[in-house]
Amino acid sequence: MTSVVAADCTGLWRRTLLVGADGSRDTSTGVRWLQGPTAYVDSRGFAGRLHQRGDVFEWHRDVEIEPPGPHPDAGAMHWDGDVLVETGVHEDYVEHWQRVPGPTTPCGAMFVRGPDGSRGLVVRSGRLFGWAGGGAVVIDDVGSPRWADLRFADNQIRANGVRWIIDEYEGTVNQ
Repeated sequence: MTSVVAADCTGLWRRTLLVGADGSRDTSTGVRWLQGPTAYVDSRGFAGRLHQRGDVFEWHRDVEIEPPGPHPDAGAMHWDGDVLVETGVHEDYVEHWQRVPGPTTPCGAMFVRGPDGSRGLVVRSGRLFGWAGGGAVVIDDVGSPRWADLRFADNQIRANGVRWIIDEYEGTVNQ
């Protein structure tokens, strides 16, 4: 087992295995997670910041499209070859994550706020971006029509027909 540091997580990840508490196995590849410097977007309907304490990583949620579970989203992570293995801390599960090949720079995030106070997040890693906000979660290519729908100007973003104010940013997003 090799230790994981948060910087190792930048990029797009595809879940290749979920083993539940009852031993059930899910090998579908529909779950994706795009990680920036600290911010992330998860295709299951949430986004926020990834925090690390030792080998335990916790996905704090700033944006939630789907209701959260009863426990914090935290897992101990280690490398098994090129597979990132996550083992539940508060729940009994194991997930295997495989990085999708591709560049991870430029890399950054913008934490935004809608006119009603709702939160949103844009994450960029290489040629990919993630958007979470306004009831939608998207992971797609920079240059796609969805990327073109995000309009960056003067400390704000227009997305889903809404003007979002940038509260905070890290790294590079709109380059």
